[in-house]
Amino acid sequence: MDLQLNPLSTPAAVKADSRQAAQALGKHLRQMPEYEAFLKALRAVNGDLAVQRLGAQMRAHQSALQWGRDDSGQHSAERARLELEMEALPLVKEYRLAEEAVRQLFHTVDEIISQEAGVAFAVNAKRGGCCG
Repeated sequence: MDLQLNPLSTPAAVKADSRQAAQALGKHLRQMPEYEAFLKALRAVNGDLAVQRLGAQMRAHQSALQWGRDDSGQHSAERARLELEMEALPLVKEYRLAEEAVRQLFHTVDEIISQEAGVAFAVNAKRGGCCG
């Protein structure tokens, strides 16, 4: 991805070039096996009834914790137990592996963009970074 800026480029031209570069990057990322595997694992986890059931139970205990209804520590312990149960599911384990692989891919892309831009990209691209 080569973005050549002409010193005489107008702000609108720079914005259009940046948009085209970002769209091309997005297209390439969508075609990466790590990203495809992540989306497949995400859909599988989101559609799994056991994951949905455990998630609902965890949210109920989290709500009790947020409202200060955990004098005995029961909600905290049960939420932790449910989280361990969910993480032990093969489907969730597969999702975590896919998540880590896509995180590594994005980290590599961030390193390349940062090197080319001469500034840490991801940290400065966040809302509230340099320019709000």
